[in-house]
Amino acid sequence: MTASVLIVTDIFGNTPAIASLQRHLGLPCLIVSPFEDGFCVDNEQRAYQAFLAQGGVQAYANKLKQALIGRTGIQHVIAFSAGASAWWLAEAAQAKQLESVTLFYGSRIRDHLDIQTNANVHFVFAEHENAFKPAQLVKQLREHGYHAEIAIGSKHGFMNPYSAGFSLKTQTHYLVVLSEKLGTSIRKVA
Repeated sequence: MTASVLIVTDIFGNTPAIASLQRHLGLPCLIVSPFEDGFCVDNEQRAYQAFLAQGGVQAYANKLKQALIGRTGIQHVIAFSAGASAWWLAEAAQAKQLESVTLFYGSRIRDHLDIQTNANVHFVFAEHENAFKPAQLVKQLREHGYHAEIAIGSKHGFMNPYSAGFSLKTQTHYLVVLSEKLGTSIRKVA
């Protein structure tokens, strides 16, 4: 079966929460993770160290490029954190005929504002980030003509129940947004 949704995970990898998201979407998905097998969820610091040991964002972008060679049928992209940054590095310039791209809190995108895409990209950043000012980045992206917003009151990782920044309320809101974009009905995330 051809995947219609590409999910690019964060530093935790292909967790049970990603499987839950896939069930919520109700569409065939291709999931790309920085890890070959499983996931790293025992704590955020270990997940980050494991991600760095895999080579970081650039290595993840290269892995994503390889995973997409010869793939057809992908209409939507959903990416989180390091996965959002990796997609931006790997595919933004080549993106063709995607119905939607939703990039959640891809903090390293700020270092690559020279990349341009014709894809229908929706950037969603947490309001509170330790490393940069999201409002400034959102302003810059809007000046480039992109749909960019801040999830008010949120912290980095608000979509991921394994993250210290997780927010059920914010996650629920964006699951509705994703369902509307993908034309699927709302399904309970378990």
